[in-house]
Parts: sequence; structure tokens; C-alpha cells
Amino acid sequence: MVYRMVTDDLVAAQDRFLAAWNTYQAAWSGVSGNDRQRMLDGSVAPHCVYTDPTSVSCGHRELTAKMQATQRNFPGATFRNDKFVHHHDQAISNWTMLDRDGNAIFAGTSYARFGDDGLLAQMTGFFEPVR
Repeated sequence: MVYRMVTDDLVAAQDRFLAAWNTYQAAWSGVSGNDRQRMLDGSVAPHCVYTDPTSVSCGHRELTAKMQATQRNFPGATFRNDKFVHHHDQAISNWTMLDRDGNAIFAGTSYARFGDDGLLAQMTGFFEPVR
């Protein structure tokens, strides 16, 4: 019985963290500024830290600027979550960045930490072009 309770708790946490992650990933797409802010408010802590090989962004304002720059460089790009695993308020996601025609342009892995509120507090991305 204890195993089932623990498993149910893990499934509930997985669902909650995956929903936050998917919302965060969707905010990278070509959505309106208001929609992007709504998505970030529901998935990312206001004082988050985002890093990747090309940048560091602190807070919603800098993260939004990074997302907008990504859309300027790759108009219509979206992200596909290929795998998501988590434990102890941490997660790893394997993902693919797709161009507007659905062709893979980058493949990556991101590491994330969630705060006590279930919002993403730290996101670290690693990626390379798809050849």
C-alpha cells in the first residue's frame, strides 16, 4: 500500500512538472507578448535563471527577450518535448527545435530545477544543430 501511495505521488508530481515544462516550451513559439507572459507566469518563477551556451537570462524580462530573439532568428520555430524525467524537484528534458515546416533544426537536453511553488526556477539548455 505504501508503494502505491508513493507511486501516485510521483505520478502527480510528474504531471504537474511536465505541464509546467510544456507551457514553458510553448512560450518559446511565435505567440503574442501577452500570451507569452501568461505562459511564463504560470510556469516560470519571476526571478528564474536561464542559461545556454550562448547566453544567460535572469527573470521574465530577459527570458522574454531571449525568446523573442529566437523567434526573430527562426520565425515560426517550435519545440517538441521528446522525453521528460524528474525527481526531487529537478528534471531533464530531451527536445527538438523545429522550423516552421516541422523540420528539426536543433536537438537538445535541458536541465531544470523547480521551486517549492512548482514553477521553474533554473533552466540550463545544451543543444547542437541537427545535421
